[in-house]
Amino acid sequence: MPRHKKTESWTAPIHIEDPDTGQEATIGNTEQAKDVLDHSWPAYHGSQFERAEHACEEALNGHASPEEARRAFIAAAVEAHLHLHS
Repeated sequence: MPRHKKTESWTAPIHIEDPDTGQEATIGNTEQAKDVLDHSWPAYHGSQFERAEHACEEALNGHASPEEARRAFIAAAVEAHLHLHS
């Protein structure tokens, strides 16, 4: 039986900016991170992007902590050359 999706706020939100488009977002939980990965991510999808997708899914399904998803999202953002502010 599938577990219910969990959305807990992260210890600190992450502010990202795409230097190519100027698009900005503030990510405060795993659900928001997954939405950005799925719908607003730059064209470049490297290995950290794949790890972040997986970590977010695991956290939303209760199989990983929100902080694991946060760390994976940060690594993917760095890999994609997004500007980070926390």
